[in-house]
Amino acid sequence: MSPSKPVPLVASLATSAALALSLALAPTAGAAEPAPREGSTAATASAPTVLEKRTRTPFVFKGNGYGTSVEGGELPVDSGRLALSSMACTTIAGKQNRNFVEESEIPGLGTVRGVSSKVVSRKKGSTTFQRSKHKVAEVVLAESPLGKLAIDGIVSTTKASFDTKTGWKASADTKLAGITFTPPVGPPQTIPIPSPGQTVPVPGLANITLGRMIQKPEPGKNRSRAYAVGVVVEVIPTGTTVKLARSMSKLEKGFKTGIFGGSAIPVKAKVLGELVQVGRVVRQVMPCLGTDGELVATDAADVNLGDQVVVQAASARQKGKQTNRRAVGTEVARIAKLDLGDGALVLDAIESRAKVTRLKSGKLKRSASAKVGAITAGGGDAQSLEELDGLEIPGLLKIETGLRKKIKDGIRMIGLRITLLDGTGAVIDLATSKMTIADR
Repeated sequence: MSPSKPVPLVASLATSAALALSLALAPTAGAAEPAPREGSTAATASAPTVLEKRTRTPFVFKGNGYGTSVEGGELPVDSGRLALSSMACTTIAGKQNRNFVEESEIPGLGTVRGVSSKVVSRKKGSTTFQRSKHKVAEVVLAESPLGKLAIDGIVSTTKASFDTKTGWKASADTKLAGITFTPPVGPPQTIPIPSPGQTVPVPGLANITLGRMIQKPEPGKNRSRAYAVGVVVEVIPTGTTVKLARSMSKLEKGFKTGIFGGSAIPVKAKVLGELVQVGRVVRQVMPCLGTDGELVATDAADVNLGDQVVVQAASARQKGKQTNRRAVGTEVARIAKLDLGDGALVLDAIESRAKVTRLKSGKLKRSASAKVGAITAGGGDAQSLEELDGLEIPGLLKIETGLRKKIKDGIRMIGLRITLLDGTGAVIDLATSKMTIADR
């Protein structure tokens, strides 16, 4: 840092480091992927395996799902998704991804056993389809003075398909083997399984809803989609909402030049090597085939991310279009203002933009830019973020702007990064844009 930088600014940044530290470290409880018990098996999603001879198709497959996810209540951020398995946008039939976790303790829920997931893309005869299937053998809610609740045999299955004879189809299905409540005194009681969409209350413990499903064949849009959640549990003691056995399938036609990938995320944090989304500020993901040339906008009003940390006017913009000659996609992430410590440190007008063009010939063009406004500390004079790029306060924090990185089939730009230098490796990224266009 040059001697011309005002000392009060440094002092205020040092004060702000403590605030940034509290933000970055607060989510650690419950934010990372839940660790299985000693002796359990927790297989991560393996590389795609071959079901049959892989075939390139005129369709784009996308599917994903997980065994459990936990939101809200006493947890500051979304929990990890247990046994997550996904299939990114691809035109290749004959792929398969699997995942399995034998047993795990889930924060805000209890013990989960026998979690498995499977997503496949296939072409069989005249039918092309994407199928996702996710299972949870048993969930046991943490015991309380009111008793114990166990839910068994949860399964969700989705399928999106196209048949040259019958056209577009979508299906979703959920199953539940049983629900058992064990009171503090007396024998276990069997609770009637609810009908799809209905809720069964277990006083003082949980509200259980079965089978949230969406089936949408859309011939006019050359696609079909299906979504299913086996069971949704609202856990009363912790105020959390848990999704069990969630599946999603999507199949669409319209590939011409490239398959889009990308996102715009105004705020995210990296804590001890685990990437977590801070709060629910805006996260916009590019559709596989783009947006048909339309500008899609997502905005959020002022959002409080934690004690004395406020994001004002976070937004994301995206646009993607492809023709028989080229595919062009753009992602933009913006933050009007980030206020740390009620004015102790204020960051204004942070923006990043990433753009990729893929030509039919295979040539790829990448570009990215970042714009930053000013930084004000302790109510003092505004400073240019460009001038402060690379500012480091030993043992406290480092500020970097305009972090550009070439990635496979695209590019990523981070508008501003705050790295804490206390040994935790905690990082806060502001205005992250990523854009990719693959050829299959």
